[in-house]
Amino acid sequence: MNRLFASIQILRPLNMILSLFAVFIAAWLVNGITSPLLPYTALVVLCFAGASNILNDVLDIHIDEVNRPDRVLSSGRLKVRDALIIMSILYALGIMATSYLHPLGRQIALILVLPLLVLYTPLFKRLPFIGNLVVGSILGLVFLFTEGAITGHVDKMWIPFCLGVTLSTIRELVKDAADIEGDAVGNLQTFPRKYGLPATLWLLRILTICLCFGASIPWFEGWYGSYYLFLLIGGVALPSLYSVFFLLNESSGSEVYAITAQIFKGTTIGGMLVILSAGI
Repeated sequence: MNRLFASIQILRPLNMILSLFAVFIAAWLVNGITSPLLPYTALVVLCFAGASNILNDVLDIHIDEVNRPDRVLSSGRLKVRDALIIMSILYALGIMATSYLHPLGRQIALILVLPLLVLYTPLFKRLPFIGNLVVGSILGLVFLFTEGAITGHVDKMWIPFCLGVTLSTIRELVKDAADIEGDAVGNLQTFPRKYGLPATLWLLRILTICLCFGASIPWFEGWYGSYYLFLLIGGVALPSLYSVFFLLNESSGSEVYAITAQIFKGTTIGGMLVILSAGI
């Protein structure tokens, strides 16, 4: 029973649920919620997300012994060999499921998303800010992938893609600041490690301002309605601005950034609701 629970926990169910939520939001916005291709689309996202979470934990096991000693592998609750078996099965299922999708969706999944997922930890994560941008892009690509997989084209999901990329990139940058001590063990040159926490804070402030102004453009242009604006202000803009301008300051340590990371986890959910409201 403990091994079964550990096998589920290493998949990071919350992240998988958020990814699945993004799939259903995108499907609803492109009028594909009843499409027979939706189950295969969801299966690809769930398998790729779960497998990639395992891969990251395997490659980061020594870092997690410092940053996340309670994680499944770093705590010894699941063997690396067993984790790799689960990962291989999930990747194989996801790849096979893409054969049922429209060619554009299959191309996005196999040519764009899968390489980013596999190369993130060994390559992109070690590049300051690039790694954050890659993770942010992966969340945003769920919207483009879903539209491409179900409809065979991409034209409605570009705004959700941009919102998802920016919000997720900010969250990942905050998480790197919170993990700065553990990343030193793995000699990861994240943005906070290379340029320091004060510079990281100013980058977060710039990105947050860009997010708030950029996300308001669809409302000003009349593309989205009042529900979108209200949820954007209450669910994303206010908590984000509070976090980077009031909660954090130039003397804040990793502990405060860890608290801020939890707030941005909430704004990610808020961002999903904002995107969902675009169809109201």
